[in-house]
Amino acid sequence: MRLSKGSIVMSSAVCVSLVFSAVFAFAGEGGGAYRVRKDGAGRWWVVDPDGRDMFLRGIDHANWNGHFCEALGVNPYREENKKRYPSQGEWETETLSRLKSWGFNALGAGCSPELRGRGLLHIEFLGAGEGFCSKGDDFSISKFEGIPGSAFPDVFHPEFAAFCDALAASKCAPQKHDRSILGYFFDNELAWGAKGSSETGLYDAVAKMPATRHARRALDAFLAARGLAAGSADVPLEAKTGFLRLAASRYFSVIGEAVRRHDPNHLLLGARFAGLSSAHRVVWEEAGRVCDILTFNNYPWADLDENVVYFSRKDAIKAADAYRLRYEWSGKPMLITEWSFPALDAGLPCSGGAGQRFNTQAERVRATELFARTLLALPFMVGYDYFMWVDEPALGISRKFPEDSNYGLVNERGEPYAGITSMFARLNREAEALHAKGEMPPARAVDRAAQERAAALPADASAACANAVFSQSGDEYTLATPAGLLLKGRVGGSNAFDSVVADGLDCGPFTFMLYHGDYQNIDRVESVEWLASRGALRIAGTGATGAKSFRLVYDIMPFAEKPWFAASVVSVENTCAEDFSDIKVFFRQYAPWSGDWAKGGYRAPQNVWKAPASAVWIRSADGAWCGGASYAQTMRYFIYWISGDGVPHPDAMFSPVGSTRLAAGATWRPEGKVWMVAAAGRGGADGWRRFLAEFAATQSRGIDLNCK
Repeated sequence: MRLSKGSIVMSSAVCVSLVFSAVFAFAGEGGGAYRVRKDGAGRWWVVDPDGRDMFLRGIDHANWNGHFCEALGVNPYREENKKRYPSQGEWETETLSRLKSWGFNALGAGCSPELRGRGLLHIEFLGAGEGFCSKGDDFSISKFEGIPGSAFPDVFHPEFAAFCDALAASKCAPQKHDRSILGYFFDNELAWGAKGSSETGLYDAVAKMPATRHARRALDAFLAARGLAAGSADVPLEAKTGFLRLAASRYFSVIGEAVRRHDPNHLLLGARFAGLSSAHRVVWEEAGRVCDILTFNNYPWADLDENVVYFSRKDAIKAADAYRLRYEWSGKPMLITEWSFPALDAGLPCSGGAGQRFNTQAERVRATELFARTLLALPFMVGYDYFMWVDEPALGISRKFPEDSNYGLVNERGEPYAGITSMFARLNREAEALHAKGEMPPARAVDRAAQERAAALPADASAACANAVFSQSGDEYTLATPAGLLLKGRVGGSNAFDSVVADGLDCGPFTFMLYHGDYQNIDRVESVEWLASRGALRIAGTGATGAKSFRLVYDIMPFAEKPWFAASVVSVENTCAEDFSDIKVFFRQYAPWSGDWAKGGYRAPQNVWKAPASAVWIRSADGAWCGGASYAQTMRYFIYWISGDGVPHPDAMFSPVGSTRLAAGATWRPEGKVWMVAAAGRGGADGWRRFLAEFAATQSRGIDLNCK
């Protein structure tokens, strides 16, 4: 997520541990500072300068300007504020009064500087890594592209330490005696995997650099000490993650030492990891050696039936367990710096941005309180920063950053959402008592078997086998149904189907992609076979990226009375000699009118509670649509979008629940748990929503994968 705009020196672990301690106490000129401590019951606290234990309750982006809207060319919230308040000062007074009355005690990222020092703690954002990347290509391992998750600095560059020292001198030294500041965020959502795998992506990126680059020199020296060479097939995984550890150690120690030189009195608050998986275990461990509190952003999945919060959509891992594992890696207390649950009844599209959506504000309040109570119960949590003060613009922030969601405590007219603000006012007042008590919200029993049935392939998918007509002439094959579905492909071709025609609409190609450290569509259809007993067309496709290769087998099953088809992955085979550390399967549904998305067309809300995951392309001229949906529990996200270079990305992404590693020569068989339904029709957004209602009805009829 976004923040508002705005020669190699190695430190040994022994040195770092002497400089940075889990609990530090000192009194600067002007009186005291904040620290962290673990009590006798093993529960962590932030301790204020007067020695009182506290649990942080922060708010992000409490800002007079609000969000810029590229489509309007203005900041809608700021324009409303100008009408509502005689001056910005009156807005500041009311905003602070509201936050305090709702029980917040801290300002998180992106808040107006004018709010500082007026009764709420604040945190300074350094942006060290991202700022260093912005100096030019030679200063980055992963280039900053103007969005979170894109930048990673060349921490081995000889100017990195001096840059961090100058930054700390300008931002930290003036505040070293300020009792209203908690500490410093180093960065926000860096690309620890350099846009690749969190495990090996940084190594891979540096190994491809010219030999003259500083990071590459550091890698060559690191490998030479182990008798290895960059790019060699003999470089083991342990060495690749070892280099990642070296980079992480350099990043945290250099920035941490610079801050401590100029401000020994405030907390080192980590680098706001993007979720939990963007940074490998070794990064969490190195961060724990330096930082006082580790910070991360996470948008989890709240199951209101079970009264349990999971790490992600229908993931088997509970959020509490996922956080606890990172605490065990780092040994340091944790602060979650972004989390939220938008609701659709606010009147915003809620199609852009992270997080689970709910249909109503009442459900939003339930999910928010459930997660807040979960965090309060965890002994290693010392606080939360809620995302955020004000909603995003209905037309989105920008083409590059098209967020348009109901994250706010207030809307763009400055009107509070009564349900969530009154809930926070009540809960936040109890925060310290609840944290001391440490009781997790009680879970409720649910019918797991029923949940799995509801998430399986719909019954109607195989009911058309008696009417479907499959034919093959040479390499070309077609599958047609009386309901108006016509699929055409070619053995040896690069798509599962080069042409999909549904309800008389030409919807373009349909294919599959695998992520295995790189993103790769299948590049060749190997074989096709009509399975009459299943009413399914089985297709095998292969793909390769460098030394990595794979084979995907999938079934295509048409519906009986609708121009729809289900696509289900049968198997994913690693056909190379290298392990895949992380695999994800994508269904790729293109449309000739996909460019309308970039022109402000309809965007489907994501991750809606009790609704299927879905995405759609809609043609603005006549409302023709082409989309897909799934209830599969392996679904991770379903987003159709256009990148800044105009390339369409129909991303329906699935991955195994639990481990996503696939060893060399191994095969993953999802057993009906990776699937989507593709459809097309007319009627614009309303027609698309009617399809979703019909699709939900087919889902409720149970499972029948065999032809009758």
